[in-house]
Amino acid sequence: MPHAIWSGAISFGLVTIPIRVTSATEDHSVHFHQVHLEDMGPVRYRKACELDGQVLTEDEIGKGYELAPDQIIPVAEDELAQMPLPIARAIEIVAFVPYETIRPVQIGAGYYLEADGPVAGKPYVLNPGELHSMQVDIGV
Repeated sequence: MPHAIWSGAISFGLVTIPIRVTSATEDHSVHFHQVHLEDMGPVRYRKACELDGQVLTEDEIGKGYELAPDQIIPVAEDELAQMPLPIARAIEIVAFVPYETIRPVQIGAGYYLEADGPVAGKPYVLNPGELHSMQVDIGV
């Protein structure tokens, strides 16, 4: 079973249903690991500062916003937590549109929206005659 790549809620007017998004495609490609040929030891990627070359631990790494190529402003985690979000983890359905009106290039990769749990399943099911593409407003 594919794992959820996003979970939140979908809202139809006054009805809000917890959902999860899973990929509609599977990756069947072969993946290799990089190894040291002399002793077959795994090769790891280390995070290092570009200015002094020092290898850093996770505690020494923070976030920064680039104002200009030579100016970065540090951003703390508590500052990010205080930022208001327009809609927290919800997809608001604003309209249903006929599938034929959407250009194929707009669809992109396929995803499944699934009810997140048995209680969410009952209101999530739509009448097959009403299944159209949706125009959505996603706030994450």
